[in-house]
Amino acid sequence: MSTTADPTGRRLLVAAGAIALVQATALLGLAVLDLTHLVDERVGLGVGIAVMLLVFGGGLAVAAIAVMRGRHGGRGPVLVAQLISLGLAWNLRDAGDDVVRGVSPVLALAALVVLVCLFSGPGRRAMSRDEPA
Repeated sequence: MSTTADPTGRRLLVAAGAIALVQATALLGLAVLDLTHLVDERVGLGVGIAVMLLVFGGGLAVAAIAVMRGRHGGRGPVLVAQLISLGLAWNLRDAGDDVVRGVSPVLALAALVVLVCLFSGPGRRAMSRDEPA
């Protein structure tokens, strides 16, 4: 990154990437939990869900690191993940379990922060630079 680059945009990308990396870590953790709590009657379903979570979590981690480095290719997957998080948060708001209902605002807030960071003027300018970060 050149010395004339806006440090605010760089900080926004690092913040967005760090939040997405935490989300990716949560997905990978859920995959491990799913694999450790398999039920005999539903082994196929449990393994399938775990594999899906591993793929999504790994992909989001790669995209988050790319965003933190200012690489344009990571922006799209991170944006899609945040839109999915907003939809999930909306659906969880009426859940019967208090713990699950409590996750809803955390998901929504994290997704909104990442979206603001990536759509802000400095964030977009920092992402559009050709120089590697």
